[in-house]
Amino acid sequence: MSHDFARVGETVRYQGRMVRMSTLHIEAPDGGVHDRDYVHHPGAVAVVPVLDDGSIVLVRQYRSAIDRPTLELPAGVRDKDGEDAAGAAARELAEETGYVADSMEHLVTVHTAPGFSNEEITIFLARGLTLHETEYDGVEEQHMTTETLTRDEVLARIAAGELTDAKTVLAVHMLG
Repeated sequence: MSHDFARVGETVRYQGRMVRMSTLHIEAPDGGVHDRDYVHHPGAVAVVPVLDDGSIVLVRQYRSAIDRPTLELPAGVRDKDGEDAAGAAARELAEETGYVADSMEHLVTVHTAPGFSNEEITIFLARGLTLHETEYDGVEEQHMTTETLTRDEVLARIAAGELTDAKTVLAVHMLG
């Protein structure tokens, strides 16, 4: 008897522009087969843009899944063929904030909800920022705004429950 779980099949329920929703058929160590719902995601990147004075540039944008605007790090889906994570992060930073960074340092890579999705977000720390013209890509981006806050101000908004975006909460706490 094997002591590992194994995927033995997948039934695709929906294929969208960005995600695929499936039922995975998983064989358990006891030989039984169980079904688990699953969302396949192409992966994402996020950037902690830190200005020379130490403040952090955030974006406020409408998020349809929760039907309200959020204050969060610039971020986006890794949806360009052949683009590595650092390139995607630099692109998203420029598209959403207009900033270009002299340096992009890998901060952390996390799985956002491994209980039902394989989404992985790679977060970078961006320094040496220079402001250029912003070229918004999506409809939400055309209506987003930027806000610059100190780390303490961001932490206060997290503590007050005003800033709830998980990648932002994690990355700002990691800055120590």
